Amino acid sequence: MNSKWAIYPWFVEAGIELIHPEDLEAFEQVANSSKVYEVMAESEYITLRYRNNCYRVRKKLLRFVPTPKYGFEEIVKTKKNLEDAVITDTMWHYDKQEHYYFISVNNRKKSKRYFETEFL
Repeated sequence: MNSKWAIYPWFVEAGIELIHPEDLEAFEQVANSSKVYEVMAESEYITLRYRNNCYRVRKKLLRFVPTPKYGFEEIVKTKKNLEDAVITDTMWHYDKQEHYYFISVNNRKKSKRYFETEFL
């Protein structure tokens, strides 16, 4: 079965009732309109996974996106510096309609965002 991936552009102003009460506090800490989540289960609540954490949300704001080429903690190599890097975050670029990533090199997170074309 192929995974489904989505963004969930939620902020408190959208309504706390969209997040499962047991997950609200944790989701508030990570919520970002550009984060790409793996959709793990669909029922009354949609279960979204980001790294090793799962959050239950209502379907209202869910927007599906294509499957990212690289997964969390996957080792990649950048074209520019030929550095081995680890994918730390997977995000969605609204204007370009494509994924971008944040990486760490030698356990140091880079502030630059990387698109799939910047990896070997």
